[in-house]
Amino acid sequence: MTEGKQSLLEDAQAIHGELLQLVEGMGYCLDWKPDPAQWSARQVIYHLLETPPGGIAPLLRSIFSGSIQEFDLWAGQDNVTPERLALELEKVESDIGRYFQDLQETITAAGEEDFTGRTVMAHWKTYGRDQERTAKELLEGLFARHWREHMVQLGELREALGL
Repeated sequence: MTEGKQSLLEDAQAIHGELLQLVEGMGYCLDWKPDPAQWSARQVIYHLLETPPGGIAPLLRSIFSGSIQEFDLWAGQDNVTPERLALELEKVESDIGRYFQDLQETITAAGEEDFTGRTVMAHWKTYGRDQERTAKELLEGLFARHWREHMVQLGELREALGL
């Protein structure tokens, strides 16, 4: 495995581990908000799991196969459905695990050139801008940077709860 691909895998594994640590013990307070305008842990988690819609692994596979040249993104959607609202922490953790298993398998199966060899046009609908991105850039920005920003938010929720 090449260094670039290995680095992407290690980053995803680190984020997965950090996220599981952040949600540990939050089963009783997944929907608690310090303020009505802020998001709960459940809202943050499903925002991350479903941005882009369906998650990043299916988007990456579509980029690698060349079956998609552009996609739409909307910021600020929590993606909490009535079904997700009813889920216990164990099921939420299972959804997280499935997401990261899919991501790991997708990264592992791809060739190094898949990460930099093709581009896709990202239409950031909320901000009215379009940006051409490689899969590597999406993993570094839309995934890693974005997730870490929201993991800070989860840490602040834990702190506010005294966890």
